[in-house]
Amino acid sequence: MLPLPLDVVEPDALGASLLARARTAGAPELELGPREAALLAQMPWEHRRREWLAGRAVGKALLARRGFEPARVEILPRDSGAPAVFIDGAERPELFLSLSHTNAWVAAALADGPVGIDLCDDDDGPRLPRIASRVFSEGEAEACGAHRSPRHQAAVWALKEAALKLRIGGVFDPGAKSVRVLSLEPARLADPSLRVALYRLPNAALAVAREQPSRP
Repeated sequence: MLPLPLDVVEPDALGASLLARARTAGAPELELGPREAALLAQMPWEHRRREWLAGRAVGKALLARRGFEPARVEILPRDSGAPAVFIDGAERPELFLSLSHTNAWVAAALADGPVGIDLCDDDDGPRLPRIASRVFSEGEAEACGAHRSPRHQAAVWALKEAALKLRIGGVFDPGAKSVRVLSLEPARLADPSLRVALYRLPNAALAVAREQPSRP
């Protein structure tokens, strides 16, 4: 797994830009567009509000490095739940953004084509054995060394979720079993149409998934 500098853009995460930040105790301060503010007002739970704001903050920070001022940007959910980028009120379908957060971290990936990103704290890794029958195909966990440590468990979960987000799927539909992890070092999936990268944060794993580039 590659170490990822904190609050520094990784400029070439499989062709995507990547930004990870440690979460703070309170909600981040950022300027919201009118539709974002309306969505936030509908969220009754403070915990969910902080998560949502943390994701928008890091997403807008990453877009700012592409020259888009945060005040011009809205990050709104599609019907699938995946984020869509709006600049000056208009959707920019050529900008693909993926967000992820945990109790400790928040991260965003930005690309000119589909991208999926996921974070998993090491503390969450040990839950995998309890739900192994819903997560792993036959022999998968043993072959990729998923249970060698909480770090490995977190890495496997992040890889599966990143691939599911890329395909706009979920843990239950089409299910984590639909993503088979072959190895962690190097990070590889059984699906030859996908490529993945795995990064290491303090006490967490971060995975990025992209489609294989089409051949000319």
